[in-house]
Amino acid sequence: MIRIKPMREYYSQGQDQFAFMRGLCLNARSRAKHSKSKNSEARTMVDASDGDANRHDISDSASELTRMTDADPQSLAAYYDKWAESYDADLPKMGYDAPVRAAAIMVAQDIAFDAPILDAGCGTGLTGQELARAGYTDLTGIDLSLESLQAAEAKGVYRHLKKRDMNKPLAFGDNGFAAVQCIGTLTYVREKRKLMAEFCRVVKRGGIVSFTHRADLYDDAFVKVLTATTRAGLWEQISHSDPMPYLPNHKDFGDK
Repeated sequence: MIRIKPMREYYSQGQDQFAFMRGLCLNARSRAKHSKSKNSEARTMVDASDGDANRHDISDSASELTRMTDADPQSLAAYYDKWAESYDADLPKMGYDAPVRAAAIMVAQDIAFDAPILDAGCGTGLTGQELARAGYTDLTGIDLSLESLQAAEAKGVYRHLKKRDMNKPLAFGDNGFAAVQCIGTLTYVREKRKLMAEFCRVVKRGGIVSFTHRADLYDDAFVKVLTATTRAGLWEQISHSDPMPYLPNHKDFGDK
């Protein structure tokens, strides 16, 4: 097991970090072999049971993110609802490539292509789109923004999409997923320790929990969350990246 290093060894402004853990909790499972077969079942419509987009200037949209780290769920949902229409066009211009790297992790960790994967904080579906391009066919996405979920649905890569607040318990049964990915989302989660425990609950034993977190927010409190989850026997760390560029092409975000 690789130990998580303290913030002072990882901190780098304007960068993002990947970590992925192998789930140790709950029932044992046997690995499914890779299967590239396409799933023919109809995909569900967005479930909004938990609850007029205008185009933003790219700089305004991303710069506002630096002030959204402690937003309440309603304000956060409204913000991303407003940005959803242009989000897919804006992010590539900023150099955002975390979804591509996230999908590569699933392939490298030998997650079967027909295995169920939870995309936690799926937004408009950029990560799901890359997972589908890699060959994954059983994707579930959750997000706080209904407009973003509707954009994700339009991509046609998710089997299920649900409106969820990740500060609350995840509305899924135990051991339901082979992997959980949480890409570019932890910034907005206040109950991070509870969320990590929830990820371990819904992933099968031996499955993967993969996430990114902004390096400027990778503080002692976050390290304690990861360490506590490890000490509780819920996961073991199998990899932790060095800091990587977050939005390298955005003039206002490099020092955040």
